Amino acid sequence: MNMSFQSLITGPKALGLRVIRCVTRPLVSCLATALGLGLALPVAAQGTGPTLDRIKAAYVYNFAKFVELPGAEEMPIRLCVVGKDDPNDRMFSLNRRIAQKREILVRKDVAMDQLKDCGMVFVGAADNRLLPQVVKQLGNAPVLVISDDRQAIDQGAHLGLLHNDDRVEFEVNLLNLQRSNLRASSQMLKLARTVVR
Repeated sequence: MNMSFQSLITGPKALGLRVIRCVTRPLVSCLATALGLGLALPVAAQGTGPTLDRIKAAYVYNFAKFVELPGAEEMPIRLCVVGKDDPNDRMFSLNRRIAQKREILVRKDVAMDQLKDCGMVFVGAADNRLLPQVVKQLGNAPVLVISDDRQAIDQGAHLGLLHNDDRVEFEVNLLNLQRSNLRASSQMLKLARTVVR
């Protein structure tokens, strides 16, 4: 499947990333390039603090592009950050970005009873104690749950970000996605480290 993209990652300066042009390349190849040639994006040379945070934000941004989220084209995608874990404002750097022709609006420290108004929910590893509550509150609502806690997938998240040595990888719980009536692109699934079916 060939698709034409101006760039896979828009607004790279805000995320500290380079623009990747995909004109006639297959989507898998383009996404693989954006996510680090293969299954992981290297954290490498600059240290792990802010760079790691920017890479995780880039993954979340790409998830917004490659998972079909409910809502009309004119409605924004609400990315809700649960808890206090957003060092260096990594998720807030996605505010006002465009994914699937929709603007992303980031909301921080969202109350549990407001989560069903979100299109995506991010729970950071430092707030992992909140993840089971988030999953219970949402039930099968069509809200994409993402976490960078190592046990995220086992606790009910749809997507988990893993930091291993010098790379960031992601896992997908396809069963949870299906229960929530969410669909990830097949190209994205091919790049996942693990897909729970």
